[in-house]
Amino acid sequence: MAGRLRASLAILVATLAFATPREGQAQTGNSVRLDVRLTPDTAPSGTRAPVVRSENLLGDGRWLSTLRSGLPVRLHYRVEIWRSRNGWLDQLTRQVYWDVVVRHEPLLDQYTMLTIFGSRVQERRYATLDALTAALAFAYQINVGPTEAGSYYYTATLEVSTLSDADLDELERFLEGDLESARGREGIGDALGRGATRFLLRLAGLPSLRLEARTRRFAVR
Repeated sequence: MAGRLRASLAILVATLAFATPREGQAQTGNSVRLDVRLTPDTAPSGTRAPVVRSENLLGDGRWLSTLRSGLPVRLHYRVEIWRSRNGWLDQLTRQVYWDVVVRHEPLLDQYTMLTIFGSRVQERRYATLDALTAALAFAYQINVGPTEAGSYYYTATLEVSTLSDADLDELERFLEGDLESARGREGIGDALGRGATRFLLRLAGLPSLRLEARTRRFAVR
């Protein structure tokens, strides 16, 4: 895959200003938007989960041009749980990461979206740009939350970047899978999870866009 993609690549550089975080939603003008909300207060303890959604990625023509030029686009999401402490610095209690890698396959004229969440890897294909746009606007409810009483809030971060030649090689090896050596020594799921982790850690592309958003505070009883 990487060799075929590299044959048609043009190096694209998109430098975007960092967005200023605001409660609930962060955005860059009329371009990409990041939203994080709380689930309804229905748990007896008051614990709430974050719901993260990004919108209008392809409304910015630069990212669509990137895809159509043969460069995959990576969306790296991070959710953090913060405990609010009066008179002290707020305390980070947990972080959750996941990635979405989107690429265009010109021969088939379709789009592939790879979602990597820990050891879970899911690939979906979309025949139209509208279908891909709807999929990218999916709302992720992350089932994490604080377990001790206190005042908390969530922050969400989205980093959008392109993948370099080296990244494409790593992605190709990861997608092909090198699981034979794992047979007899560990589960395929464990091996795949470690492969995903290695792939994510070795991504070299610098972020071209970074958005942050946060929820309002909520109390855990």
